[in-house]
Amino acid sequence: MPMFPLFLTLLVTFPAAPGATERLPREPYVQHVTTTALSILWETPSPESCVVRLRSLATSDAWERTSGPAQHHEVRFEGLVPSSRNEYVVTTGAGPVTDVVRTAPGTDEPFTFLVYGDTRHGHVVHRHLVRALEFDHASFVLHTGDFIDDGLKRVNWLRFFDISHPLMRRVPLYPTVGNHENAFESGLEAFRRYFAVPDDGPQPEVVYAFTWGNSRFFVIDSNKPFIGAPQTAWLRAQLKEAAANPQIRHLFVSIHHSPYTSGPHGPNQELLDSGLVDDLRRHGVDLIFAGHDHIYERGRADGLNYAITAGGGAPIYYVKHNRPYSLVTEPTYHYARVHVVGDLVEFSAHRLDGSLLDYVHLRRQRPPGDGPVQVEVVREHVKPAPMVPETLPPALPSVSPRRSPAAPEKDPGFPWLFVGVGALALGALGLGAWLRHRRNRRRS
Repeated sequence: MPMFPLFLTLLVTFPAAPGATERLPREPYVQHVTTTALSILWETPSPESCVVRLRSLATSDAWERTSGPAQHHEVRFEGLVPSSRNEYVVTTGAGPVTDVVRTAPGTDEPFTFLVYGDTRHGHVVHRHLVRALEFDHASFVLHTGDFIDDGLKRVNWLRFFDISHPLMRRVPLYPTVGNHENAFESGLEAFRRYFAVPDDGPQPEVVYAFTWGNSRFFVIDSNKPFIGAPQTAWLRAQLKEAAANPQIRHLFVSIHHSPYTSGPHGPNQELLDSGLVDDLRRHGVDLIFAGHDHIYERGRADGLNYAITAGGGAPIYYVKHNRPYSLVTEPTYHYARVHVVGDLVEFSAHRLDGSLLDYVHLRRQRPPGDGPVQVEVVREHVKPAPMVPETLPPALPSVSPRRSPAAPEKDPGFPWLFVGVGALALGALGLGAWLRHRRNRRRS
């Protein structure tokens, strides 16, 4: 068989590059789940009308909503049963997508949530992380910010949701805005479009609070000022109200820039100067979750517990200072798991291979009278764990504790460039052979 026809056959049968077939830019995922309501979001390639059906597996009640014509879709269902499984079916021009999501539990039910952050452009690590989180069967996920490199670029967001979809299709993710989301109004426009969260704060859908079980969660924006700022006054009022509520037994805060850190960026001094951290301590906040410095760190400053979980894929940093309040640090990719049962909070951190990195068990105690709430340490691990990069899955990039914060991380992806160059070279060889074949036939 002549080489040139063979080359044409290879071009026809070779698989197309990603994006050659039309699909949903954002597959359906669940957001803003409460005891009696949930939202489903998705995006279609062009404006169209879609149908969403929801069926309660507890009561067999069913609901149907139509969305559109639109490109960005958000549908909310209410009147559901607490702690119940609900099946949804989203039908678009690309076909139906179905999954099951559980509503939030009642006050006294135990629950588990996961924490990670700073995924940015570390797509390979992020995929491995989602694979680990997907099998945990947690109630929800808390992201500490810096989802992507540039919040103004739509393609970055679509990549994040493509990687996160196996998890987010059934588990709500509560976002914390980071500096890489371009936390000014043009960047926050996309942030608000892609996430649905409570709009009860001074910055709607950016600064907000939500309740899950017996716990109250507060998400604040460290890109904005704290001294004399609306979010500071709002959080102080929220903390006071939650501390006085007997049904709320735990308080958690998520912020991108940590008030305390041993990493190269250093502590959030403006937050410390605002006096807000003292309010967190006085009202008995169990844990502060943060990101920004791409390490794992857990510490305690005058009784206030914090955890930096920023190992979601961005280049790993180094430990710059040995702070007196820092208890455990490790520059590695990781995630955190929190189990809440009654008055007890069981916090653990895990490397990507599943090995245990750190743990602490806390118990929040409300003293009689008007005394400050105490968070008691029941059990903890305080010896830094050694780095064992050889135990990571071989497909992961190597983890270096000396990597510079500015060092880029490249996602290898599929080598389409080499495939293209190889195809062109094969074509040139085939064309040359075919021309020589014709010339020889004419001479004969």
